[in-house]
Amino acid sequence: MPEQRNTYKGSPLRSWARLVLVGADGTTQQVEALADTGNPCALIVGQALLRQFNLGLAPGMSTNFGALDGGWLRIQIPELAFDQTILAYGSDAVLQAAQASHTDFAGLAGLPLLRKFEYGGNDDSFWLRSP
Repeated sequence: MPEQRNTYKGSPLRSWARLVLVGADGTTQQVEALADTGNPCALIVGQALLRQFNLGLAPGMSTNFGALDGGWLRIQIPELAFDQTILAYGSDAVLQAAQASHTDFAGLAGLPLLRKFEYGGNDDSFWLRSP
């Protein structure tokens, strides 16, 4: 079964997923997103990434991290043949919180995105699989 498997990283150790953002002009950027099942947003990235890859306006929201700007991001996970445009948000405060665990993290992948897959982990790694 196709899967993406990532060794935990950060302090404390965190599960994460590797995503590819695709811009309207076809440019791509690979990002690592901390997997957070307690996050009700599919994806939260920093403001700069949201501006660079945003495909359309969406309402923002107010959270305990402050205001989140809304937008639509095209996400690919090549190992899983996943390619969808999802509602996402931009917040430098959330980005800073994710990077407090590891500077490679470019945001948070929340439950709405993770539920599109089977996901889990064992003692050394976190995985995503096609359902």
